[in-house]
Amino acid sequence: MNVAEPTSHGYKGRILYVITKATWGGAQRYVFDMATAALAAGYEVTVACGTEGELLARLMHASIPVMYVRGLGRDVAPIADTRALIELMRLIKAMRPTIVHANSSKAGLLATVAARLSGAKVRIIFTAHGWAFNESRPSWQKLIFAIFHLITAWCSDMVICVSDAVKRDASWMPFVKDKFVLIRNGIDSKAIQESLVEKHAARAKLAPHASTEFTSGLWIGTLAELHKTKGLDTAIHSFGRIAQQFPNVMLVLIGEGQARNELVALVKECKLTERVRFCGHVQHASSLLTAFDIFLFPSRSEALGFAALEAGSAHLPVIASNVGGIPEVIENNVSGLLVPVGDVDGFSKALVTLIEQPELRMKLGDALEERVAMNFSKEKMVSETLKQYPTPSESVS
Repeated sequence: MNVAEPTSHGYKGRILYVITKATWGGAQRYVFDMATAALAAGYEVTVACGTEGELLARLMHASIPVMYVRGLGRDVAPIADTRALIELMRLIKAMRPTIVHANSSKAGLLATVAARLSGAKVRIIFTAHGWAFNESRPSWQKLIFAIFHLITAWCSDMVICVSDAVKRDASWMPFVKDKFVLIRNGIDSKAIQESLVEKHAARAKLAPHASTEFTSGLWIGTLAELHKTKGLDTAIHSFGRIAQQFPNVMLVLIGEGQARNELVALVKECKLTERVRFCGHVQHASSLLTAFDIFLFPSRSEALGFAALEAGSAHLPVIASNVGGIPEVIENNVSGLLVPVGDVDGFSKALVTLIEQPELRMKLGDALEERVAMNFSKEKMVSETLKQYPTPSESVS
């Protein structure tokens, strides 16, 4: 990948955003929104990441310089992680940023430690998009990740939590409570609504070669990385419970990830191949949410859930796990339906409820659309975050 050189935009300060993966998920959307907003506000902006993906394409299109950091991957790998730490230290020393703003667990640890070890006069901010110790993993791994997150918080000057749940789950951390600030994720609801594609056109885009029976049915859909944390196995099992009862209902999954083969095998095992469609990665997928009648969000762990916000902006009724920050977005039986994590029977019953009650689908969609517009705006998220950035005249640690 060719690396673009930083350019000046009326110097207000220099920001280095760091993130592990450049795929397009909630953390990546956050980095893009903050990077473009900071650029517009007069900061000089560079983004460092460890992989290629849609985020990089969008950043380059926005004329934001990108740096590729070798070894900056999601999984723990001591040799590669050490290499990434050294590269980040060199980058920070060379750039001399006013702010290092780290995102995601791995990048958070490496970037905050690198900023401290570099000796640079820089404000270090970490945005917690969730905690790895909340994910489904062995206890010893949870302990290790808890220690990593604690080190990240110690090395940071500020930790931005994207939901009350994220802040609450870190309340056990010693000597860092004063560093935690709540700034909820937000989206541009109006922009999403203006981008929405007509229902039949959206379905044709997602299922171009599907039968008329498939494209004319009721679609249960989700938009998520194909990763076990997103609970898509629960979605498939839940759908399997009701598939025979509702032969005109289909399950459509937008997204790509390492669990794809496992999920495809599960669909075959459940004899649902003709009723489930894997769309893979789709650019500007939020514009195609009109293809769905019901949005399913069965995550096992979720800081807040950009996908739920997008679904609300698209006026969709949402069935979601009662976990993490999701209840801050969805009030059960008011702006959606909440189900305990992994409760296949609960998700199946909720699906039946919404399939059989189109009026309720409309009511829940109305309520969630209003709730998202009022409480989770991109403008508010950006404004509150920019207030945390020091100007060149202000001192930094």
